[in-house]
Amino acid sequence: ALIARRGFRKAEAGDLYGRTTADFLKLLRDNGLQAVSMGASWDDLKKDAAAVAARAGAIGASYVVCSTIPHSAKHLAEADVPPAAEALNSWGRTLSGLGFTLCYHTHGTEFDPSPDGTRFDTLLKLTNPEFVAYEMDIFWIVYGFQDPVALLARYPGRFPLMHIKDIRKGTKLGGSPADVLEEESVPLGTGIVAVEPALIAGQQHGVRHFFLEEEAVQALPQIRKSLQYLKRLRA
Repeated sequence: ALIARRGFRKAEAGDLYGRTTADFLKLLRDNGLQAVSMGASWDDLKKDAAAVAARAGAIGASYVVCSTIPHSAKHLAEADVPPAAEALNSWGRTLSGLGFTLCYHTHGTEFDPSPDGTRFDTLLKLTNPEFVAYEMDIFWIVYGFQDPVALLARYPGRFPLMHIKDIRKGTKLGGSPADVLEEESVPLGTGIVAVEPALIAGQQHGVRHFFLEEEAVQALPQIRKSLQYLKRLRA
C-alpha cells in the first residue's frame, strides 16, 4: 500500500515474509501491483529450478533473478566463472522451457581482470543469451569501477532489468557488498552515480523494467527524494 501510494505499479519480489504465494499475490493485487520479477538464491536454483519457476509463476513474475555466484574470496575468482556459467545456462534452459527468463544480478565483485576484459565479460561470453540475461545494478557497477552506460552499449539486450540507486560521495569502492554500510545508499542525484545517463542508456539498449532500490535504514525519506529527482528528469 505504501509503495502503491507513491505511484509504483510494478515491483520485484524476493522474500515473501512468511506468507504463502497466494497471500502475497493477493497483497499485490489488492494494491494494484504486479511483481514482474522474483529473486531466488543460488542454492534454491541448484536444488530445483523448476520449483523456483513455480513459485515465481504463483506470484505472477516472469523473471527469476539470481545474485552472488558462490566464491571463497571477496571477488569472483577466474576459476569460479566457467562452472557458474554452466549452472546458469542449465537453469536458464529449464526456466525458459517453463516460460521464465533467468537473470544474474551484478554485485560489483565480477570485474577483476580476465583474458576477455573482466570476469564479467567472460561470464557474458560463456552464458547463452537465449537462456541467461542480466540485471544491472548501477550502484554495484560503479562500485566495481565500471561504467553502466558503456556496459549497456557493449551488451545491448542482455540487461532487461535494472536496479537504480546512488552511492554516497566518499564511499570506498572496489570491495564486496559486505563492506558497504546501509547509509552509503543515498537519494538519486546526490551521490557519485551518473543516474540520468544510465537511465537513458537503459532505454536505448533494452532495459524493460527499472526498479528503485532503497537500502538505507530511513528508507521512506530517501525514496521521496529519489522520486522527486526522477520527476525532475521527466519534466
